[in-house]
Amino acid sequence: MRRLALALTLAGLALTGCGEDSGPGGESTPATLPSSATDCGNVMVPGHEAVGIRAGGAGCELAKAVAAAAEGRGRAPYEAEGYSCEPADAGGGGDTNYTCTRGDAVIGFRYGTA
Repeated sequence: MRRLALALTLAGLALTGCGEDSGPGGESTPATLPSSATDCGNVMVPGHEAVGIRAGGAGCELAKAVAAAAEGRGRAPYEAEGYSCEPADAGGGGDTNYTCTRGDAVIGFRYGTA
């Protein structure tokens, strides 16, 4: 019985995968984005940068506006353009991964010091 439980647990982990995918340029982006998400590049704000912006169900101009609104948030959740954005530690320093959702649409990016 223990072997069956272990096998089911390992199978579940294999199906769910790890928490992040590698985005353009090797940046980490949230795994909640569909594989069909559009790469939207980067946005500079004073002293910071949103990199590896990806959008699923949203255009790039909107995705960049949502990412730029992370300025001055200090790793706090925020709302912009109707999207609810949740932060997650990106590891390896002061960068933050954000996942922003509105209905089925999702925007993801890494935010940190430029």
